[in-house]
Amino acid sequence: IDLVMDRTFAGTLLLLSLFAAFGKYVKIEEPMGWQQAQEHCRTQYTDLAPISSYRDIARLQILAEDGNIFYWIGMRRGSEDIGKWSWSGGGEVSRHFWAEGQPDNGTQETYAAFYQGQVHDVTERDIAVFCYRVVVVREKMTWEDALDHCEEHHSNLASVASETEMMLIQRELGKITTTEHVWIGLRFIPGGWQWVDQQQLDYEAWSQDKKPTCPHLSVQCGALKAVGRPESDKRFKCEEVKRKKKNK
Repeated sequence: IDLVMDRTFAGTLLLLSLFAAFGKYVKIEEPMGWQQAQEHCRTQYTDLAPISSYRDIARLQILAEDGNIFYWIGMRRGSEDIGKWSWSGGGEVSRHFWAEGQPDNGTQETYAAFYQGQVHDVTERDIAVFCYRVVVVREKMTWEDALDHCEEHHSNLASVASETEMMLIQRELGKITTTEHVWIGLRFIPGGWQWVDQQQLDYEAWSQDKKPTCPHLSVQCGALKAVGRPESDKRFKCEEVKRKKKNK
């Protein structure tokens, strides 16, 4: 649950990926089947990649480099209703980003793959993989210090783009000793709440009854409440992005 916290609160740094240019995604070039890919991503990273926005599509397209290769993502068809798709990390797929003519609902096309900037339903086969990664950096900082730390280390405080990403982040938080809240890259500026990475605020999960419209200066930063976690020192959370070159 997203929660507005005092900016002097020290929280956990949760790093979404170590790959600066592509944020939360990791490319695995070794071909494998979907279930093997799911196991690999869950063991080595967090899970198979979810896609939440066209911003994610653009990231994956750049990461793919060779546009003629199929990549597994975390989409799979429902076992009872073939018209419904779900994410490996949890939650139903609400935005599909299908290629034209897709899905064509072949009887064996149980999974979805990323190809040339779009999503296709495909049969089980050995192809490359896109994983999603959440990493915890165990440091205590204020929100501003967390933001500075992330920028200094080629990164940005993380945004939470969908319910599925929230589930994946909470899963990782449940594995470690952390505090009740972790910093995220949400802040209030004139005009409203914004993510520091400029992502659209399409997904919201405020712990209050509604989004605060005019918060006090001391509570203009966002934090995420960790559910079902061991408790320890407060830490903060961030997402890797490509570092901007400094003007000389």
